[in-house]
Amino acid sequence: MNFVLWTTHVSEQEFTLFKELKDMGYTGVEIPVFGGEREHYQKMGKAIKEVGLKCIAVTCVGADNDPASHLPEVQEEGLNQLKWAVDMCTELGATLLVGPFYAAHGKFDIVDGIDECRKRSAKVVKSAAQYAQTKGITFSLEFLNRFEIFLLNCASDTSDYLKLVDEENVGILYDTHHANIEEKSITETFAKYGHQFNHIHFSESHRGILGDGQVNWQETKEALAKIDYKGDVAIEAFAHDLPGFSEVAHVWRALFDSKLDLCKSSISFVKETFK
Repeated sequence: MNFVLWTTHVSEQEFTLFKELKDMGYTGVEIPVFGGEREHYQKMGKAIKEVGLKCIAVTCVGADNDPASHLPEVQEEGLNQLKWAVDMCTELGATLLVGPFYAAHGKFDIVDGIDECRKRSAKVVKSAAQYAQTKGITFSLEFLNRFEIFLLNCASDTSDYLKLVDEENVGILYDTHHANIEEKSITETFAKYGHQFNHIHFSESHRGILGDGQVNWQETKEALAKIDYKGDVAIEAFAHDLPGFSEVAHVWRALFDSKLDLCKSSISFVKETFK
């Protein structure tokens, strides 16, 4: 379960949620790594491990540390941010770092064209991936819909981008919400690019309870089975009451009665649909 449902920085007050999610049947948590102190992530990693959950980390970048920027000093800040996130993965006990950290979210200043932006970004991500290899960390790059980012909007874009990065520890994160907007065919996307998928987000079209929106879950189930996907799947949902993030995620209304009810309903839906 992705913790951005509750917060962009998991505090000790939220540590109790680890046990609650474990008791619901979740096997892992996806922890936002956007800022904070090393000691805090050490403590969090220990709490997650004690409960018996797997930990995956998620991060992103902004305008001031955008790997796709035309400004060298901003690119350098992007590399520093990604190296820091890798270090926090080691503290958490996570071996996978996921997210759209190849470019700033919500920034649409395209300097020198998209191809040049991709080349600049790939150079930074490549350096970060090489650093991550020394720590045993793998990257999973999440393409986002065209309303949130311009650099990578579909699996095809991301597959081409991986050729620029050219590092073995970098794969693609397939998110059902973004794919529902951008991909022409779930079946064809998995057939062509599924071998590069190393993480999956199950997220509904409206970002609420799974099975209550427009995502074609039956086709998704069949596509996953055809490639014999063995990686992790995280449920991702967003709330309307998280200041600073709800606006970025464009969630303006209450989509569920409570966050824990969403977690229960969504994992029940997954267990029933993908059994």
